Amino acid sequence: MVVETLGHGNSSVELAHGLTFCMGMSFFQEEAHMPVYHPTPSQARLASQLTEEEQVRIAQRIGLIQHLPRGVYDGGRDGSEKKIRECVICMMDFVYGDPIRFLPCMHIYHMDCIDDWLMRSFTCPSCMEPVDAALLSTYETN
Repeated sequence: MVVETLGHGNSSVELAHGLTFCMGMSFFQEEAHMPVYHPTPSQARLASQLTEEEQVRIAQRIGLIQHLPRGVYDGGRDGSEKKIRECVICMMDFVYGDPIRFLPCMHIYHMDCIDDWLMRSFTCPSCMEPVDAALLSTYETN
């Protein structure tokens, strides 16, 4: 029997392809394309199973993440500073042209890595600085 994991491989929600005929194709076709969210580290739920409050929290996080600056890794061609060469989340070296995201503390990560991280924890994985507090303070009006 073939088992497929929903999401990015770290989800506990699995579908057994051998059961699709017993349970009905439409159920699995809809469920297979539904994003899986982790409201808490020990929970994995389909988007359709989230409460309205959880959906609002996720939408707020996505909105804050979209305001973080992003760029493209240039490999430190200017030579003016020692460049960070590895994403501490995935432990892979940055490659010229990789999409990156900058946090307010000035740490950089692969955009996909840090976006996934920030959906679970809104702190920098390197210095544990709260990202939301720094982000929100940049929008304060006097």
